[in-house]
Amino acid sequence: MASGNSRRFNGNKLLYEIDNKPMYLHTVDKLIDLKKSNENVDEIIFVTKYDKIIDNLKNKDIKVVKNNNSEFGISQSIKLGVSNSSNNIYMFIVCDQPYIKKETIDKFINQFVKSKKNLGCVSNNDILLNPTIFTSKYKQKLLNLSGDKGGKKIILENLNDLFTFKILSEKEVIDIDFKYQL
Repeated sequence: MASGNSRRFNGNKLLYEIDNKPMYLHTVDKLIDLKKSNENVDEIIFVTKYDKIIDNLKNKDIKVVKNNNSEFGISQSIKLGVSNSSNNIYMFIVCDQPYIKKETIDKFINQFVKSKKNLGCVSNNDILLNPTIFTSKYKQKLLNLSGDKGGKKIILENLNDLFTFKILSEKEVIDIDFKYQL
């Protein structure tokens, strides 16, 4: 998901370069690699409001969906991702966590599938974080979200159905909101 407004960052943080690559592309490239190597990943849907990012992704092996209503909050990106997917499992990953490792995402997905749970969440120090995974059991609840409320509300209401994947490296789950975090 890449539809935020970057108000605290003072500019479009997704286009900010880290190691000579725009922030959002770190996540995109990891997911494209995973699609090639992980049988549980067969579709990548990228939701953004930014035309520049849409243009930059035209030649990538992903489906890009324009979010024309990002001012209504994260729920719009979630709804667009779910409604444009042909799958029964949805992973939501934000593009302002550039340090998360491909191997971490891979293990999270594989262990989630083995868990037979319907919700998955990464955690660090017992704090629930992104990325998250939902099965179609929660599809309607995802489509019913509104405003700037994401899937965490659904997760907190269904903790008994939650697989938690612990990440020990705090750096991997840093959500970049300010330039000083880089």
